[in-house]
Amino acid sequence: MSGFIILGILLTVAAVVVVVLPLLRETADGTSPVAATIMAVSIPAAVMLLYATVGNYGWDSGAQTPPPAREQAMAPDLADALAGLEARLAAQPNDLDGWLLLGNSYLQLQRFEDAREAFVRAMTLSDGKDPAAKLGLVETEVLLDRSALAGPAGELIEEVLVLEPDNPKALWYGGLAALARGDTASVQRRWGRLLTLSPPDRVRTVIEDQLAALAEPDSGGTTPPPPTPATASSSIEVTVSIAEALAPKIAAGAALFLVARDANAGGPPVAVVRQSATELPVTLRISDANVMVAGRSLTDLDQIRLIARVANGGDPLAKPGDIFGETVLTSPVANIAPVSIVMDQIVQP
Repeated sequence: MSGFIILGILLTVAAVVVVVLPLLRETADGTSPVAATIMAVSIPAAVMLLYATVGNYGWDSGAQTPPPAREQAMAPDLADALAGLEARLAAQPNDLDGWLLLGNSYLQLQRFEDAREAFVRAMTLSDGKDPAAKLGLVETEVLLDRSALAGPAGELIEEVLVLEPDNPKALWYGGLAALARGDTASVQRRWGRLLTLSPPDRVRTVIEDQLAALAEPDSGGTTPPPPTPATASSSIEVTVSIAEALAPKIAAGAALFLVARDANAGGPPVAVVRQSATELPVTLRISDANVMVAGRSLTDLDQIRLIARVANGGDPLAKPGDIFGETVLTSPVANIAPVSIVMDQIVQP
């Protein structure tokens, strides 16, 4: 992507954030303006679309371009604006809207850890009551780890929906959270409500397609289809171990990630398994039940790059000092025999 396109995206997002933050504040009668509805739905949809389409984060060996390189690619004016906002917040640390703007700016730069800190600061300033801070934190956690919807991030969404049942961003993520836990009735109710708030045409199309996919053809659109379980023919058994010399470098509380990527293309991981790194060696199974992007499948890949990584900080993004190993598989998933990966390399700065 050229510098011009990057600049255009960043400037557009910055403008949208400036407009949306004031609009999403509650009005006197507790409702949100139509303009806020449209803008707030567009932002998460765009973020998820960009993540699924062009995202290429360092989930594995750290070979991808790190976030600082993105900042270097920014136009000087935009970099100065971000630095100015950071300096203003250093001098005025109680500016809630400033922290929200900074968090959203970091999101667009893929500085997810910084975004998390900004939204946590906003949460603290609002005593955990500001819906925009909660939803910003939710969005950050989801981009860091899709499974976050099943944990505290999902709980934050529910809190917002209790206070603002027509908050479009909360309805969007609330639908995703319900979908993750198999609560089809809540998905239909929340996204059905979102459709009444006049979302942009592209967002409407995505929601309508998802709702249609949840309904049985012969049930009038009310009964969800049964989940498709992962079978032995669509999963890969992987035994993960660590080189003896590197075992002492595993920190307490470290996480183990097993990542499946398309070996012939960039983009986000196709599937991810996460668990504690306290017990190694360990045998894991990765399948379509662990896909990160709806509609993708391990069976569609000609070559699968499997990466096992110990994240000493528990971060899904690879960081210097993490320990990893990898292998590339060329057979169809159904024909892949059990695989062994020895983590014997360290992510370099």
